[in-house]
Amino acid sequence: MKIYGIGIGPGDPELLTVKAVRLMQESDVVVVPQSDKTGRSLAKDIIKDVVSDEKIYMYYFPMTGNKADLDAKYAELAGQIAKMVKEGKKVSYVTIGDAPIYSTLNYLAHKLELHGIKMEFVPGISAISAVPNILCLPVTEKDESFCTVEMKEDTAFLKECTEKFATVFVMKVHNKLDVLKKFVKENNIKTAYVISRATLADEIILDLNSGGQKDINYLSTAILKKGGA
Repeated sequence: MKIYGIGIGPGDPELLTVKAVRLMQESDVVVVPQSDKTGRSLAKDIIKDVVSDEKIYMYYFPMTGNKADLDAKYAELAGQIAKMVKEGKKVSYVTIGDAPIYSTLNYLAHKLELHGIKMEFVPGISAISAVPNILCLPVTEKDESFCTVEMKEDTAFLKECTEKFATVFVMKVHNKLDVLKKFVKENNIKTAYVISRATLADEIILDLNSGGQKDINYLSTAILKKGGA
């Protein structure tokens, strides 16, 4: 038994893959995570024109950061999905970006295994791909490498990465933006951008060397190049 874990891209519905659309349309149930109690969901907005409302099953994940609460929610949802699968339904679970990268889908897959259900991952376009394309910025050229890290308060690791790699992508920067800006200034990072809500109508591009200040969404990714573009 299996379900499909589908990456649906960074936000622009035109960046859905052909395979993602086909599998969602073939599914009996498309499980869509939401983090807003009001029912708003970027994931639902992305797929609403290709999946009928009656197929969509919304599931609320509270954004509290409490691991025990989230673990319980993953276990609950896995049980609900297992019931659907055992009833003979074809089920897909969608996630913003690309499935294996900082996704709720990774945690859910572990819980489904306890029910004897495997998850088949379906690639989606990640922010790591979208951001440099928006900026028309090369990530690597011959003999270069890049890396992706999660933003921390301690930036020692980030200094090491920017010295070792041609390009560094930094995820989860929205609530540590001041720390990142200070790092960029102190370490002479020549190319440093944050893009919030990449590919969406309200997308924000912030040049960290410009001194400008804007409020950014939690869906934000930074790209750093110490040697410039």
